[in-house]
Parts: sequence; structure tokens; C-alpha cells
Amino acid sequence: MKQDSSKTLAIFNAFTDMLINMGALYLAMLILGYEKDTYSKTTMAIATVCAVSAVIVYFACDMYSSTVLDKLHKVIIKLAGAEIFILSVLVVVITVVTSIGETYYKLLLLTVALSFATLSLKNTVIIKVSHSVRRGNKHKTKVLIVGNGNSARAYKKQIDDNPHYGYEIVGCVSEKKIAGLTWYGGYQKLGEVLEELNPDEVVIGVATDEEPLIEGFIDVCEKSGIRVTIIPSMYRYFKSKCQVDMVGTLPVINTRNIPLDNPANAAAKRILDIVLSLIAIIITSPIMIIAAIGVRLSSKGPVIFKQQRVGKNNKIFTMYKFRSMRVNNQETTGWTTPTDSRKTKFGTFMRKTGIDELPQFFNVLFGSMSIVGPRPELPAFVEKYSKTVPLYKVKHQVKPGITGLAQIYGFRGDTSIEGRIEMDIKYIEGWTPFSDIKIIMSTPFKMFNRNEKYVK
Repeated sequence: MKQDSSKTLAIFNAFTDMLINMGALYLAMLILGYEKDTYSKTTMAIATVCAVSAVIVYFACDMYSSTVLDKLHKVIIKLAGAEIFILSVLVVVITVVTSIGETYYKLLLLTVALSFATLSLKNTVIIKVSHSVRRGNKHKTKVLIVGNGNSARAYKKQIDDNPHYGYEIVGCVSEKKIAGLTWYGGYQKLGEVLEELNPDEVVIGVATDEEPLIEGFIDVCEKSGIRVTIIPSMYRYFKSKCQVDMVGTLPVINTRNIPLDNPANAAAKRILDIVLSLIAIIITSPIMIIAAIGVRLSSKGPVIFKQQRVGKNNKIFTMYKFRSMRVNNQETTGWTTPTDSRKTKFGTFMRKTGIDELPQFFNVLFGSMSIVGPRPELPAFVEKYSKTVPLYKVKHQVKPGITGLAQIYGFRGDTSIEGRIEMDIKYIEGWTPFSDIKIIMSTPFKMFNRNEKYVK
């Protein structure tokens, strides 16, 4: 999909989504029989704020990127997640701030349902029509490939696998042929081929040792008035959707895209953490009081166990837990086993139910942790695994969490470190507000599968 058309479609989608959300609210009010005098300027203002906020959530969920707009199922999944997130936040905020009746909950639920149904239909129509149009030969962008590096072959495969992108590769100019493409000769033929074929775009994908030739290719293309796109030969080092920034006039490519590096995304996650941690502390306070008494009666020592862990940007912080073991001289240097003799009976119960980790909500509230994120490790383990496990320290680019994607997939305690890191990186690179909500909702069903080990 062409970049300009992608931006235009994204703007169109955002604007129409805002109108649809406002319309969904008014239609829900009509269905539930609200009086005409409720359709006031104040209601209009509230509807506008909610609609704009919804679109911001859609942007945070990456619903408007060109790659997402190419796949209908991705749009529907992200839309469902965004609507669940919006509904959850509205219910929590309204319940905490005000005292409202059952009718207003019905209004929220019906509005979100109407919004989801209408937006799903709209996106289905847009994507289906867009794919149909771009599959037509007369609408395709004709592309000439220059070079036969790995990047050129990778580009050809992407276009072959995704005909709805709207590109047609008319051939290649290179020193060696690319299988499946018409070969027009070596690089010295470029000017003649451009004049003969007059492609819409030239994609340069040369090998590393041929990069000095790129400037000459660009000059030839620009003299013919043809747009040029360059695929960097080091593309394989970009492990996820990369981001290009500008330092003055110098383009800088980030090899790993971290959504939470975006201040707006980080702020949204922090607000969610504060709200949910406060609610969790209030709701679980009776359980924590009982747990504190149980710890005190089960063995001598402090109620709260404090341990140094490695957090965001490799900074050390103090993590809080209810003490589940008898005080010993190895309590800060290892994991435990299910049969560890150091654990008290009450401590074993707390570990199985996850009650021992409830004080970590204070870590979240104070900002050293998040509710969802990679689990933090002891400094000794970080030093050990960072030497043997590839990409281990990528997890430290975000705040550690009480729960995370790795835990949902069973990677806790005595399980594969490599598998855990793979899940952590998948979470970090694919973060959306919905992913946090989904993990939080899945956690209670996984808390009783808590394998443990002790390593000296």
C-alpha cells in the first residue's frame, strides 16, 4: 500500500470512527428510551470527548497502520480489544467517581456493542473494496527492482505473497538474475530500461558490497522522474517493525520498535497501572491483613519480604512480597522448589494462590513495577543469563510486571529461560492497552500453575 494513501485512509478512518462512536451513543440512548431533553449541549460535549478518546485508544492499539489495514482479521481483533479496554475504563472510572444506576451500565454496554458492530462492518467494506481495487492490474504500481541482494529477493517474496498490496514487479536490473523475474541486464542498462518500461517506482535492493553504487542509481532514476525506494541490506537486523527518526538531517533507524517508548503509550499504561493497583489494594486489603497475621503466626521474622530485583533500564529496585519462608541466609540468592524445607505451611498456601505477591501492587503504585510486564529477576540471575541467553536484557527496556505474557504461557519458575524471553520480547514489541487487559483477565486462570525451583 502506498504510504500517502495509507495516511489518507488512516485519517479517514479516524474521523469516521469518531462520528460512528458519537452516533452509537445517541442510538443507544434512543433504544433505551431516554427523554429528548437529555440530548443537550452537555451530552454532545461528553459524547465528543468520549469519541475522541476512543479514537486515541484505536491509535494506541495500532489500528490505523498500513500493515494492520491490509488484514481484516487483525483489524477486528484489535477493535474488539480496544472496545473492551474502553468499556473497562469507563465502568471503573464511573463506578469509582460516581454512583450510577443499572440503566447507565446498559447504556455503556449497548453503546460499545453498537460501535463495535458498525466499525466492524465499515472496516470490512473498506478493506474488501480496497483489496479488490488493488488486485486489478490497471491500478497496480509497476516496480522495477535494481540489485539482487537478499533484500531484493525478500522484497519479491513479500509482493508475491501479498498481491493485495497493489504492486507488480515488472523485472530487475542486476548483475545476476533473480529467479522468477524478467532480467533486463546489468546496472549499465538501467537508464535504457527506465526509458523503455517507465515504471512507477524503482526499489533498490543491492548487496552490501554494492552499496557505493546506490548514489549513481538514484541519479539515473531522478533524471527520469521516477520515485526510488531503498531496502537497507541490513534489514535482517530489524527484529520488529522499525522506526525512523531524524537527528538533524541524519535519518536514524531504530532496530527494535518499543511502543512504550512513545510518551502517550507510556502515560496510558501508567494511568492504567495507578487505577488498577489502587483498586486491587482496596479490594484485597482484607486478604492482605489476614495474610500478614498468618505470616506473623507461622514463623518468626518480618511480615514483608524485601528483595533486590533488576527493573527498567537495568536499575535495581526493592520488590515486596509476603514472607513465605523461614528467615535464612540464602533467602535473597535463589528460587525455591515445591518441597523446599524453608517454606512454612502457610507460605506454601500463599505461593500456590499468589497471595504472597499482593504487596507488589504497592511496587506498581510507587512506579518501580507495572501490573503487566516481564517478571523481574535477581541481579545474580540477570548477570548469569545475559551471558548465555540471546536478547535477555531486552526485557529491561520496559518496567517489570506482576504478571506477563510469559506467565500466561506457562513460563514461570523451572521452565525454559529462552521461551520466557521470547514471550517477553513478543509482549514488549506488540504492546497495546488490550494486550495488558487480556493478560490481566487470563492471570487468575493461571495462578495455580506455579512451578518453582531453587538455584544456589
